[in-house]
This record gives sequence, structure tokens and C-alpha cells, in this order.
Amino acid sequence: MKKIFIVIVLFLFLTLGCTLNDTKTPSISKEETEKKEYIKYVKKLKSVSDSSNDIPFDINIEYDKLTDEEIQYQVVIDNPKDKITDIKAIAIHDKQTDDVFPSIGIFDDSVNLILGEKPEGIVLVGYIPFEDKLEKFDCEFKVLVSYKINDNEYTSYFVTKK
Repeated sequence: MKKIFIVIVLFLFLTLGCTLNDTKTPSISKEETEKKEYIKYVKKLKSVSDSSNDIPFDINIEYDKLTDEEIQYQVVIDNPKDKITDIKAIAIHDKQTDDVFPSIGIFDDSVNLILGEKPEGIVLVGYIPFEDKLEKFDCEFKVLVSYKINDNEYTSYFVTKK
């Protein structure tokens, strides 16, 4: 009788022990986390229609006709008015493209902008298929910049039509 009891207890222990280990939630990889953050920022930007007030740095968008079929655009973030740390930024546009939108601080390290220190600015570069003359180029750009000032977190938006 004692042997049967030990066998039953051992059976239950092994059965329950194995099932408890199987119920662990799988950990999310760094790449999956970065991808989710990128998608979250893109979705947020698509719903934004106005620029933020009092952005503590300059944001400018420049573009050039690179080839007969492509425009290169540059989003320049510079001239900080304060010590800005832990910067994450992404720029999107309303044109069809097969490329990902340019970003910083999501798939790579975040950066700091401190007056008088390197880097003096951030440049996000992207490409848009466009076969017409540059004068006929019409595009809406949206930029999201997440950052910290004195350990307080902020998010600013910049919207412009070119």
C-alpha cells in the first residue's frame, strides 16, 4: 500500500511539475519590442494633424530630386533651447513607399542634444518615389520626437506640407 501511495505521489508530482513549467509566458524579444514601439509611433503620427506649441528645438525638412525617379528628404532636428536627452524620433509622410520611415532611438540608441556639444543636430533621411518635376512635389510630413528635459518626459509633433 505504501509503495502504491509513493508511486501516485511521484506521478502527480511529475505531471503537475511539467504542466507548471509549460504555462510560462514566452519572453518578448528586443526586436519585437522595438517593432511594436515603431508601429505605435507611426499609428500615433497618422492621427496627428497639428504641430505642438513650444517645441524646444528646431525641426526643418529639406528635400532634393535625387534621380529622375526619387526624392531624398532630410528631417533636421537641431538648435536645442535646453539640455534635451533620451531623444527618439520618427518622420512619416503621406506618399506611397516601400521603405520604412526614418527614425532614431527606436532600433538604435537614443541621442542627446546639448547646446555646444556634439552631435549638434539629428538628421533623419528618407526617400520617396517621384517622377515629376520637383516644383510639382506635394507632400505632408509628420515628425514625432520623444525626449526628456530634467528627467521629465515629453513628446512633440511637427506637421508641415511641402
